[in-house]
Amino acid sequence: MRWHKVDGPFCAICGVALVRELTTKTLWQGWWGVGSLIVGTPFALLSNWGAYRKLRRLQPAIPVPGTRQHPPRKPILHRPLAYVALVPLIWAATVLIHVITSAA
Repeated sequence: MRWHKVDGPFCAICGVALVRELTTKTLWQGWWGVGSLIVGTPFALLSNWGAYRKLRRLQPAIPVPGTRQHPPRKPILHRPLAYVALVPLIWAATVLIHVITSAA
Protein backbone atom coordinates (compact mmCIF):
# COMPACT_ATOMS: atom_id res chain seq x y z
CA MET A 1 0.00 0.00 0.00
CA ARG A 2 1.34 3.40 -0.93
CA TRP A 3 -0.12 6.83 -0.19
CA HIS A 4 0.48 9.84 -2.39
CA LYS A 5 -0.53 13.31 -1.23
CA VAL A 6 -0.11 16.50 -3.21
CA ASP A 7 -0.12 19.81 -1.36
CA GLY A 8 -0.13 23.24 -2.86
CA PRO A 9 -2.33 26.02 -4.05
CA PHE A 10 -4.34 24.84 -7.03
CA CYS A 11 -6.81 26.67 -9.18
CA ALA A 12 -10.07 24.88 -9.94
CA ILE A 13 -8.92 23.68 -13.36
CA CYS A 14 -5.51 22.37 -12.28
CA GLY A 15 -6.92 20.84 -9.09
CA VAL A 16 -9.69 18.98 -10.91
CA ALA A 17 -7.17 17.69 -13.47
CA LEU A 18 -4.95 16.38 -10.66
CA VAL A 19 -7.85 14.78 -8.76
CA ARG A 20 -8.99 13.04 -11.95
CA GLU A 21 -5.49 11.71 -12.62
CA LEU A 22 -4.92 10.46 -9.07
CA THR A 23 -8.41 8.97 -8.76
CA THR A 24 -7.92 7.04 -12.00
CA LYS A 25 -4.59 5.71 -10.71
CA THR A 26 -6.28 4.68 -7.46
CA LEU A 27 -9.04 2.88 -9.34
CA TRP A 28 -6.65 0.72 -11.35
CA GLN A 29 -3.75 0.32 -8.91
CA GLY A 30 -5.31 0.64 -5.47
CA TRP A 31 -7.22 -2.61 -5.03
CA TRP A 32 -4.54 -5.28 -5.16
CA GLY A 33 -4.22 -6.10 -1.45
CA VAL A 34 -6.61 -7.11 1.32
CA GLY A 35 -5.96 -3.95 3.36
CA SER A 36 -6.26 -1.82 0.26
CA LEU A 37 -9.48 -3.51 -0.82
CA ILE A 38 -11.18 -3.09 2.54
CA VAL A 39 -9.80 0.21 3.90
CA GLY A 40 -7.16 1.96 1.83
CA THR A 41 -8.79 2.45 -1.55
CA PRO A 42 -12.26 3.39 -0.27
CA PHE A 43 -10.65 5.95 2.05
CA ALA A 44 -8.52 7.36 -0.79
CA LEU A 45 -11.53 7.60 -3.11
CA LEU A 46 -13.58 9.41 -0.46
CA SER A 47 -10.69 11.81 0.17
CA ASN A 48 -10.38 12.50 -3.55
CA TRP A 49 -14.13 13.06 -3.80
CA GLY A 50 -13.96 15.58 -0.95
CA ALA A 51 -11.11 17.43 -2.65
CA TYR A 52 -13.01 17.40 -5.95
CA ARG A 53 -16.10 18.91 -4.31
CA LYS A 54 -14.01 21.72 -2.78
CA LEU A 55 -12.26 22.43 -6.08
CA ARG A 56 -15.54 22.55 -8.03
CA ARG A 57 -16.71 25.41 -5.76
CA LEU A 58 -13.74 27.60 -6.72
CA GLN A 59 -14.02 30.21 -9.41
CA PRO A 60 -12.03 29.51 -12.58
CA ALA A 61 -8.62 31.11 -12.27
CA ILE A 62 -7.11 33.56 -14.68
CA PRO A 63 -3.77 32.11 -15.85
CA VAL A 64 -0.70 33.94 -14.58
CA PRO A 65 1.77 34.79 -17.34
CA GLY A 66 4.67 32.34 -17.30
CA THR A 67 2.71 29.49 -15.73
CA ARG A 68 0.82 26.69 -17.36
CA GLN A 69 -2.59 25.32 -16.53
CA HIS A 70 -3.25 21.60 -16.61
CA PRO A 71 -6.12 20.83 -18.95
CA PRO A 72 -8.87 18.87 -17.16
CA ARG A 73 -8.85 16.19 -19.88
CA LYS A 74 -11.35 13.32 -19.80
CA PRO A 75 -13.66 12.70 -16.85
CA ILE A 76 -12.77 9.62 -14.78
CA LEU A 77 -15.49 7.37 -16.18
CA HIS A 78 -14.30 8.09 -19.74
CA ARG A 79 -10.87 6.64 -18.95
CA PRO A 80 -10.51 2.88 -19.62
CA LEU A 81 -8.11 2.30 -16.71
CA ALA A 82 -10.80 3.35 -14.23
CA TYR A 83 -12.75 0.19 -15.09
CA VAL A 84 -9.96 -2.11 -13.91
CA ALA A 85 -11.47 -1.52 -10.44
CA LEU A 86 -14.39 -3.71 -11.47
CA VAL A 87 -12.20 -6.84 -11.33
CA PRO A 88 -11.57 -6.82 -7.55
CA LEU A 89 -15.07 -5.49 -6.86
CA ILE A 90 -16.68 -8.36 -8.77
CA TRP A 91 -14.35 -10.81 -7.02
CA ALA A 92 -15.24 -9.39 -3.57
CA ALA A 93 -18.96 -9.47 -4.38
CA THR A 94 -18.67 -13.08 -5.56
CA VAL A 95 -16.88 -14.12 -2.36
CA LEU A 96 -19.43 -12.29 -0.21
CA ILE A 97 -22.37 -13.89 -2.03
CA HIS A 98 -20.73 -17.31 -1.70
CA VAL A 99 -20.19 -16.82 2.05
CA ILE A 100 -23.79 -15.68 2.56
CA THR A 101 -25.34 -18.49 0.52
CA SER A 102 -23.09 -21.13 2.14
CA ALA A 103 -24.11 -19.98 5.63
CA ALA A 104 -27.82 -20.20 4.77
